[in-house]
Amino acid sequence: MSIQVFNTLTNKKEEFVPIDGNKVSLYACGPTVYDSSHLGHARMAVVWDVIQRYLRFAGYDVTFVRNITDIDDKIINRSKELGIRPDQLSRHYLYEFWADMHALNVAPPDIEPRATEYLAQMINMAEELVKKGAAYEAGGDVYFDVAACKNYGKLGKKNIEDLLVGAREQVRSQDELQQVKRNPVDFALWKSCAATETGWHSPWGFGRPGWHLECSSMIKSVLGETIDIHGGGEDLVFPHHENEKAQSESLHDKQLAKYWLHNSFVQVSEEKMSKSLGNYKTIADLLRDFSADTLRLFILQTHYRNPIDFNPESLMGAKQALVRLVRAALFGESKSSKKFDPKSRFAFDAKAAEVYQADKTLAEFHKEFVAAMDNDFNTAVAISQLFSLADKILQSKDDAEKKLWATALKNYAGVLGMTLADTRKQVDEKTTDQVLELVLQLRQKARANKDYATSDLIRNELLKSGINVMDTADGATWEKT
Repeated sequence: MSIQVFNTLTNKKEEFVPIDGNKVSLYACGPTVYDSSHLGHARMAVVWDVIQRYLRFAGYDVTFVRNITDIDDKIINRSKELGIRPDQLSRHYLYEFWADMHALNVAPPDIEPRATEYLAQMINMAEELVKKGAAYEAGGDVYFDVAACKNYGKLGKKNIEDLLVGAREQVRSQDELQQVKRNPVDFALWKSCAATETGWHSPWGFGRPGWHLECSSMIKSVLGETIDIHGGGEDLVFPHHENEKAQSESLHDKQLAKYWLHNSFVQVSEEKMSKSLGNYKTIADLLRDFSADTLRLFILQTHYRNPIDFNPESLMGAKQALVRLVRAALFGESKSSKKFDPKSRFAFDAKAAEVYQADKTLAEFHKEFVAAMDNDFNTAVAISQLFSLADKILQSKDDAEKKLWATALKNYAGVLGMTLADTRKQVDEKTTDQVLELVLQLRQKARANKDYATSDLIRNELLKSGINVMDTADGATWEKT
């Protein structure tokens, strides 16, 4: 069975057939780096990480690109509030994003272009669109002429007469923009601004690029005029992806992407998790209480096109369920830690899995796992197969069989980016503080009872562990040595 994907453009499942033989070009919209990433961002990152992992597992030669938006009004406005430069703000949150992705075991993309690195390409693309009559200059701005694009609205299933101006704030008021635009739905390729604002020089004066132009230019520069898959959150279908599609296809007279894939939201009380609503948990906050595998399990037990309802109980449920997989995986072969090697980060693939075909249980498991993932990357069903295999491992009385199955369990979990590492005995900083506080209380009680032998024993053992206990007039305290 071939891989089937749900194409937002056609609104149906289609057989996945790459444009160029075995090669797959995949572009997913990355973060706008103006604040900490939350669970909604984690879902999008994990979804595209799993999709590119599975495509590699299936034998495709994948080039995965995830961009960084570091030119944006949100970045500029936030930097003004904090009294720092926009590039300082974006760099801070980019480093934080990278740390979050590493903690979640999200593999680095093959290419990660930043908008600030492609200003020349953006300006050139806008110039070419003006020359072709698909865009026009007005008062230092450049706008895409939506009326000249015959298929505009096809991706987002919109009618032009029903549309409003794009979702992002413009530099100028809408009243003023109405005086320069030919059509209210025309969107900015280049936005003029004062010389005191953040901007760059262009043929139309000082300004900065429109958000939609950024991705179109980066896709063309790093992957070409047409790619296999363009992905992102469903909130990007319109206007962002619609406008990307309009720009690129008007300029090149060919489709921007053969397949458009979109993941749904994480919801809190049926509302989208977002910074504007203030109903979000940052990735860093969640990782203080839950492992990366727990968050991945929580995200992947729902199909990527369905919304996830977030609540603490559901995360705790995922944490408890993960224990079954971890216990089963302990029977497998241990893997020695190796230095990061980009060429071997997806070493387990369908060809490597052929060694399991001689085992009836694993052959059937492989068949069901692959069928689930081939069906529009149905991780929910694939994970149910992992649990089914884990139960067989825990019930088996044959040590050799358990070892073989457990090793396979870890390998297939790795296709979903899960490590199944045993973190049950790892404690967080808060728990460590509480345990130390309890030990100090026991030592204080021993001192009060004049049991100095026990008091000294506790102090000396803590010192061996790198904890120096200091007695003060207000009681005992501690510090790392």
